[in-house]
Amino acid sequence: MIGLKRGTVQLRQHEKEWEVEAQNTILRLKGILGDVIRDIQHVGSTSIISIKAKPIIDIALAVDDFDHILAYEKQLKNEGFHYRPGAQASLRSQLLFGCGNYYEGTGDLQTHFIHVVLTGSMDWINYINFRDYLNKTPSAAKEYENLKVSLAQAAPQNGGREAYLKGKHNFIVYTLRKALVNSYLGKTVHIKIDRPLHSVHPGHENLVYTVNYGYIPNVLGGDEAPLDVYLLGVDVPVKEFDAHVIGIVHRFDDVEDKLVAAPEGISFTKEEIAKAVHFQEQYFLHEIEVFGSLCTAEQKAI
Repeated sequence: MIGLKRGTVQLRQHEKEWEVEAQNTILRLKGILGDVIRDIQHVGSTSIISIKAKPIIDIALAVDDFDHILAYEKQLKNEGFHYRPGAQASLRSQLLFGCGNYYEGTGDLQTHFIHVVLTGSMDWINYINFRDYLNKTPSAAKEYENLKVSLAQAAPQNGGREAYLKGKHNFIVYTLRKALVNSYLGKTVHIKIDRPLHSVHPGHENLVYTVNYGYIPNVLGGDEAPLDVYLLGVDVPVKEFDAHVIGIVHRFDDVEDKLVAAPEGISFTKEEIAKAVHFQEQYFLHEIEVFGSLCTAEQKAI
């Protein structure tokens, strides 16, 4: 079954029909929009195969310019995709289209949401990362399902949607943080170095960088600033570098995590990474992940 009465919260066991309907919807949109679409994928809870979800299909659609899709607003409406300009304030840099007889004015069902975002934006990255992380991390998916079930049970049948969404917020923010750093493990990234080897922290004169330290441009970490990277294995100051992500520093008492990268073909053990990043990570409770292995650090913030 697809669709839910507007404003209500009801969860159902995952159904194979959801993926079939999502792919059919993607084909319909491609038929209307053609090359305007840069990427399009099934996202949201109905794309997470192990959990209960509201039976509403979410599709993320990436474009280079919002005007490109707004030029098709009439054609989209004729095919049942209704533009919802009033939703933009809460969705930040997105456009929203809805489907269902509620939008046709003949009923109260909502069946699909089409989230239009800019190509390569953090909105796009977050939609994809959240889905992929929960699909490959059963424990996190189960935790999310339990939270959703608890919130759905507490929500009244009418008007409970806002409380349901608010209740999921903290979990989603934390999971997106973890999903982001995990999505880079094993990948090559371009790093801009803003604190080169031997430089001094701008706010703490006693903190000297014993490795090159920088960030991935246009990717925001948990602190809403560019995602930070420790660059190991480069023994001279550099301004930028292409490197292979070999690990993650997960911080327990901070809002962000750090990537660890090294030149292609160079590897470091957990112990070597811990020693290399100690100059800064000594002030945080953290653990180091290197391709599935964790090394817990027993340091506490000073």
